[in-house]
Amino acid sequence: MKVVHLARQFPDKIPIERIENYHTHHLGRTADGRQFFGYVTHVYSILPKDVSGDPDDYRNEYAILHLFDQDGNHLETKHWLGGTTKQVTDRMMFAHLAGMVEALGEIHYGNIIVRLFETEIDGVTFGLIPETQFGFIELQPNSTIAFAAPWDGSYDT
Repeated sequence: MKVVHLARQFPDKIPIERIENYHTHHLGRTADGRQFFGYVTHVYSILPKDVSGDPDDYRNEYAILHLFDQDGNHLETKHWLGGTTKQVTDRMMFAHLAGMVEALGEIHYGNIIVRLFETEIDGVTFGLIPETQFGFIELQPNSTIAFAAPWDGSYDT
């Protein structure tokens, strides 16, 4: 049986709501008007189905800082690979992320509005990427958070 998916319409830009001490804590604008989105995530170095032994041996932890211009266009992504889950702690990862954000200079935390984008880090696609089957825009990798209509900045985890 062939499954046909309806065409989905995605907005060119999506608002992202800042929620303190949650997935979008490090969200806002720099003094020169650039927008930023920082978070910690992980990527498995092999497919989870191929893991033999402890999955934490294959789980690489990243601190990510996406930068956008005033109109929401992706400018660059700064990243730091801390190591595997066994090599770093959450505290270390979030401290490094805080340092990346601090290096931006004067910032103002708040909501942002950005365009969909993709970028590659260590052979893995990161970004805000449409998921056409169910009509979400997901923060990849790992679908950490997902946005959906009415595209008001709220998200699901």
